[in-house]
Amino acid sequence: MNNIEHELKRVFDRMDVSIKNNISLNAIEQQLKLFVNGVKIPKIAKPCTIGDGIVELKKDYHDELLNLFHTASSNGRLIKFVPASGAASRMFQKLQSVLNRFNNFTLDDLKKYSEIDSECKSVLEFLINLPNFAFYDDLKAALKVDDSSIEKLINNSPAEILKAVLFEKGLNYSSKPKGALKFHRYKDECRTAFEEHVYEAFQYISDNDANTKIHFTISEEHTESFNKIINELKSKLTNKYILDITYSYQKKSTDTIAVDLENKLIFDKSGNLVHRPGGHGALLENLNDLKADIVIIKNIDNLLTADLAWDTILYKKLLIGYLVKIQKQIFELLHLLDKKDFNSYSFNEVIEFVEKQLFVIKPTEFENWNHEQKNKFLLTKLNRPIRVCGIVKNVGEPGGGPFWVCDNDGSLSLQIIEQAQINKNDENQKNIFKQSTHFNPVDLVCGLKDYKGNNFNLQDFVDHKAGIITNKSKDGVELKALELPGLWNGSMADWITIFIEVPITTFNPVKEVNDLLRKEHQG
Repeated sequence: MNNIEHELKRVFDRMDVSIKNNISLNAIEQQLKLFVNGVKIPKIAKPCTIGDGIVELKKDYHDELLNLFHTASSNGRLIKFVPASGAASRMFQKLQSVLNRFNNFTLDDLKKYSEIDSECKSVLEFLINLPNFAFYDDLKAALKVDDSSIEKLINNSPAEILKAVLFEKGLNYSSKPKGALKFHRYKDECRTAFEEHVYEAFQYISDNDANTKIHFTISEEHTESFNKIINELKSKLTNKYILDITYSYQKKSTDTIAVDLENKLIFDKSGNLVHRPGGHGALLENLNDLKADIVIIKNIDNLLTADLAWDTILYKKLLIGYLVKIQKQIFELLHLLDKKDFNSYSFNEVIEFVEKQLFVIKPTEFENWNHEQKNKFLLTKLNRPIRVCGIVKNVGEPGGGPFWVCDNDGSLSLQIIEQAQINKNDENQKNIFKQSTHFNPVDLVCGLKDYKGNNFNLQDFVDHKAGIITNKSKDGVELKALELPGLWNGSMADWITIFIEVPITTFNPVKEVNDLLRKEHQG
């Protein structure tokens, strides 16, 4: 009996208590194999650049794409999908750290500490600029103070301010979802990230009947907070827009197992397998369940104020238009290939389209194949979900980027690769990664239907050997955790992928609270 069989027997012997959350025995087996054998490490050939994997949209092309966008939007083909499950704790990590490290301190103390301590410097910036945050009035109300009183607190007892921002007796922002935080202040209102996403969606999702469809993935414990914000928003809206908002939770069945350093399963005191959330790749099931046509995916924290959003709106429309155009061309070719009428088209013409427009490189032995073999290859390569990805110039943000990746059959494909996926022991691979000129801001437009009008089963296009294994600890025990193939990484590995350069002005993430002080969020 090998190690995997032995571990599965341990699970089977205690089936009555061991498996929670409807995680299948097959899933446990597959995950064990990844721990034992290792996840697939991508081999990057070169970074994508303009003209070599990345499309540059010329202005004389814009009108055509905008017309295609308007048709798709008017016909109600669009829905916005926003992953918004996480709490905002990381946004306030530095505030929390300073509170943990220091007891009583004044603003002057903080100024001294900030000369040698970056976290203190960030907290100092936060406190000095406190009136510039959209949640400032809410904070005063929580503290039951006016402007002069809060200024005294900032100077003499800044820890009280931080506690009021972070904890339950105040705003409780460290435990709330990022979407529920007030991001932007306007003349007559302040908007949360949830609200800002809805207002943005009005600009490019609404159909002829003013219906605007948007779907959020949220955590179950944040449902009440989410519903409160959305219901209040709906009460403020005029009849100009009809808001169709839905939400879902990350499925517990997508949790992954944990193992110790010898790849043995870990059980808790009750005899249950220890599970961990599977990362954003788990949301592929939520996306699949939508049974949607064209889906726009955007992160919850990538926003700016409405008066600065022109580039964002324009390029979202252009990306949608591009998807519609390329999808129409693909569908026409698929109908021809489906008929197997080899006299009605030229394989060379189809190949030219596949290589130049879809960046799919044919195998070297292609020319030696017969008509049936060529036809089958082209059908397979064309009949897949499509993602058009907005890509920005790399300005040093952490995260993944667009690369040409070597596939198992020796061909190349376009993929978004994270630094954590790269072989850390391969200097050549690390150097290629560093040469990347562009960055993935998670700005995706996805076509989820095939040429016959049916929805793809998105699970059929996942690279299940991908994923990331990380070292964690629980209750003082060292363990290994598995993240599922990322939503825009391994989960979309076998999609038709097109990278399009979009302006850096469309990328305005809020990773820590002080990012809200940038002009993009101040208006």
